[in-house]
Amino acid sequence: MMRRCPRVVVGVVMGLLAASGQAQEERTKALPLPAVDEGVQQLLEQPYLTDEERADLRVRHGVWTAEDVSLPEELAQATPPQLARAAEAALLSGDVRHRALLDERTPALLRARGMLLRGEPGDALRVLEDGEEGAGERAQVRLVRARALLDVGKREEARVLLAEAEDELAKGGVGAGGAGEGGSGEGGSARELAAMVESCVLLSRLQPAPPRGEVASPKVDFQQLLNVLAHARDNVDRLAPEPSIAEVMLLLEKNSFDQASEAMEEAIALAPRNHELWLLAGELAAQGFDFEKAERIASTLDELAAGGDSAGQGSAASLAGTMVRAMVRLRQIEGQQALSELAGISEQFPGQRRVRALRAAAHAVAFDDAAMRAELLELDKLSPGTPDGYLAAGDVLALARQYPEAAAVLAEASKRAPGWASPAVELGLSELQAGNLDGARAALEHAESLDRSNKRATNSLVLLREIAGYTTIENEHFVVRFKPGQDELLAREMLPELERIFERVTGDGLGGIRHVPAGKTTIELYPNHRWFSTRITGLPALHTFAAATGPVIAMEAPRSGPGHLVGPYDWPRVVQHEYVHTVTLSRTRNRLPHWFTEASAVMLEDRPMDWNTVQMLTSVVQRGALFDFDTINIKFVRPKKPIERAQAYAQGAWMYQFMIEHFGETSVLELMDLYARGTREEEAFGKVLRVSRAEFLQQFEEFATKQLQQWGMIEGPGVPSIDTLLESEAGKPGEGSPAEPTSALVEKWLEASPKHPLVLDLAVKFAMQSATRTKQGEAEASDIELLERHARARPMDPTAHRLLAQLYLNESKAEDLAAVGRGPVNAIPHLQFLDLREQHSTAYAAELARLFARVADEREAEVDKRSAWEDALASARRATQLSPYDATIRELAATIALRAGELAIAQQHIEALVLLEPTREVHKQRLEAAKGARR
Repeated sequence: MMRRCPRVVVGVVMGLLAASGQAQEERTKALPLPAVDEGVQQLLEQPYLTDEERADLRVRHGVWTAEDVSLPEELAQATPPQLARAAEAALLSGDVRHRALLDERTPALLRARGMLLRGEPGDALRVLEDGEEGAGERAQVRLVRARALLDVGKREEARVLLAEAEDELAKGGVGAGGAGEGGSGEGGSARELAAMVESCVLLSRLQPAPPRGEVASPKVDFQQLLNVLAHARDNVDRLAPEPSIAEVMLLLEKNSFDQASEAMEEAIALAPRNHELWLLAGELAAQGFDFEKAERIASTLDELAAGGDSAGQGSAASLAGTMVRAMVRLRQIEGQQALSELAGISEQFPGQRRVRALRAAAHAVAFDDAAMRAELLELDKLSPGTPDGYLAAGDVLALARQYPEAAAVLAEASKRAPGWASPAVELGLSELQAGNLDGARAALEHAESLDRSNKRATNSLVLLREIAGYTTIENEHFVVRFKPGQDELLAREMLPELERIFERVTGDGLGGIRHVPAGKTTIELYPNHRWFSTRITGLPALHTFAAATGPVIAMEAPRSGPGHLVGPYDWPRVVQHEYVHTVTLSRTRNRLPHWFTEASAVMLEDRPMDWNTVQMLTSVVQRGALFDFDTINIKFVRPKKPIERAQAYAQGAWMYQFMIEHFGETSVLELMDLYARGTREEEAFGKVLRVSRAEFLQQFEEFATKQLQQWGMIEGPGVPSIDTLLESEAGKPGEGSPAEPTSALVEKWLEASPKHPLVLDLAVKFAMQSATRTKQGEAEASDIELLERHARARPMDPTAHRLLAQLYLNESKAEDLAAVGRGPVNAIPHLQFLDLREQHSTAYAAELARLFARVADEREAEVDKRSAWEDALASARRATQLSPYDATIRELAATIALRAGELAIAQQHIEALVLLEPTREVHKQRLEAAKGARR
């Protein structure tokens, strides 16, 4: 089973394994093994140990030497201790075909464990039946036998066998003081106690569900199992790795990821070559979308397995390493690539049940339902009644937002394991993301009744119980869910804006998706970041304050104060972006490349690139650092540096724009329809664009370069660079050229090339830094012509607009401005330029509202006056959308509306003020006055 876990937790889990600063070509190199625990080192140095005992300990703790595990060329000459050590080392390292594991003289328990790893449970049962049980191995043998029984589909026999371990712990049957009455199962070795705890974990998956309305009551609960492991570690054998390994498994079963991370670090330090731990670490890295780390762990697993003496391994890729690589492809929703990864080990280990489950999941996200069903049928032939394939497929289907399909297979997994919480948890979370709150609540409450220690179930139910107290309002296409109180003012204002968004996104305007999703889209407005982050935990991207899961868009209220991450933001722009995801995912059945869905959403925000993005893309193009298609998808979810995610968004939107301009507006829609049918990107490009992905990128780079030239960010054809201009200034022979431009040189160059964008940029910078001006950094009336030229030459650069807006609004410059026929209203186009790109501050919109009101007062013609008031009202509305909970902005908007004679709009803002500042009587008085004036 693949579990979802928060990325931040994976960072902690992998802390011990961190290896930063690796170059691109090193990304698949194995991670270095950590040093073994200092206590183990000291133990190995003890003089009382015999050579045999010391070798046994080195193997157990994963620090064996070649001599410890070497076997003679003629295996018949190997001694039993040699065979046992070599076999145990092979099991620890994941070398499942080591010849020691195939020799009949090897202890039965070790041989059976190897058979289970290879997918040979029937043989494992026969070996355990015929072989002799070693001293102190009873619990371990029982656990291996139960796992083999499960793999052959004898689930009830396995349950009865595992229940023996629970009974022994509960009754103290392993020794004095069981776990039942506060004891800890004190008898037995650390290995045996760890095996008994693992048996209880496995047993919890096989128990029947309790009667409706009742709660599962295991004989040994979660805390008591932790007590057993603590006793094994603290009182039996402090250096034994098995209790820490069992603790990792127990905590992961309960989704206690923070605690599991600590246990994993301890366990790996006690047994650094334990492939089972590395496999868990790789799974967690893949689950956390840390694909680079997972790939390197896969290489580590390959190296561990390759260090042995295998019989016909057949490939450098290990069984465990290959499974980790497949998990990475599954998280990337690359089903065909996952199948390719698994092809080799599927042939080598045709009975390996987990490989079969991964293959079913791969077919699921290759969107081949028939192949998935066929794979599940084959798994059922091997292991009748197993839920594992259905759980693996359902997990990735939910990740791929195939919610109806995920619900179907997860329901089947839950039906097959009615007492196991995990399938119910996955089903509940999938239904929550799909917006089916009733279904989510039912599944999660069932999961909680099965396991009250499962943190994902309990945390999600806390959220659902919070949402249950929310109110909803709706219109034709949307439902807005919000917490009663101040959020109602925003919720009600959202409805008309949401309809505008609907028309734009689903319509046939430039970039429109031309598709209407079935049913209404739900907007969940959360009062603070805590509830929002709880809602979107587990999604594979960085969602700061809004996220779409398909039919549901969750967002944090755009307000300042404690509990809010970003404060006010342009919520219509953000929701429009997220609604594009809802519509494109509906049109494509949630099947399209990550970059493509983000690109369409950014383009349909209907906002120009901001200046930081323009500068970043300029640098990227100049350095030849554009992402290819495989890299760009990964950078959305696992960038090495924060700027890489920003580049992925910006470059994707730029490519989407190029696609529409160069290949036609319908090209992107045709691609979406192919993606909906499961066509892979390379094939889809060939069918629609008639180019390969590589050819597309080449053409796009040419387009990007030309656009940067048009924007005045780089030199166009025949335009000298600044370096060339400097070189042209070389003096006498041997003197060389100036190192840096000077004010005098820039003035000279500008006279020769008055429209050169880079020279104009330098000219503005030198002008603003001039020691002769009144205040450095501030424009003067004499700069207007230069700044206007700069704005024309560099149409994406806000520098001139910001300086001109500041100049026109500077009261101390009024006299100078009047002399050249300029004044405050001349700031309007520059403020509009800046406001169009602003996402958080109300400063530009509020100032525009005031300026337009001033223009309205000055106009004489009624039509001109009305037009100015409409502009003022629009700017005031824009300010309230940026910061809907700001009373000062609401005061401004109400005042503008009253002056414009728009009493209904004024009343709306005054009602908002009553909600925001309920103790201020003046708002209530003004509200009554506004209502009276409307009667």
